[in-house]
Amino acid sequence: MRSFLIAIGLFLVCGCSSTQHPDLRPSVFRTSALYLDLRHPVYMLADKSLWLGCDKDPAGDDICRALRVKQINEGVQQWFDYFDKADRPEVAIFFSEEELPSNPKNRVIHLGIDPGGECGKEKLGGSYVACYRHKIPEIVFDGSSRITPRIMAHEFGHALGRDDNDVPEGTGSVMSYKTPTNVLPLDIEIMCRLHFECRMVK
Repeated sequence: MRSFLIAIGLFLVCGCSSTQHPDLRPSVFRTSALYLDLRHPVYMLADKSLWLGCDKDPAGDDICRALRVKQINEGVQQWFDYFDKADRPEVAIFFSEEELPSNPKNRVIHLGIDPGGECGKEKLGGSYVACYRHKIPEIVFDGSSRITPRIMAHEFGHALGRDDNDVPEGTGSVMSYKTPTNVLPLDIEIMCRLHFECRMVK
């Protein structure tokens, strides 16, 4: 009976359909909060798939991994560079479940590559492919070439509550398909309507 109740609980938390398997990664279930509270650290977990192809990179495995982490960090910091340094949200990328701090206030965002996966969707006229899975949550790139600061900034915007094309048509925004940009003051203004802690923005 106990195992049956646990199974039911996992099904309800995951919200999976009968055609999907529940995600049993520990970090997926450590907290159920959907809102990213920017007063608390934002933790990201690099899944093994994020290093796809690094073992064959001419520059070497370590340099390949470091470059991907750098691109991801640059995308996130496009949002947080608008904050005063003293109040800037903390972001950390971890490389294994065991490294994650216990009882995080925010849900852990997973990072991975899934070539041709169901989550992938074309961006910017087919030039880029990536997506954000809200339920896990997880940022998935279709391939290593898609890991760029601008694409990461767009997908992280979803984690912050932004939607695709949530600005008037023709308006430049990191969330726009037709007029894509880096993160602009307008993007911060819209995001701050969803985050009361944005009073800390300079």
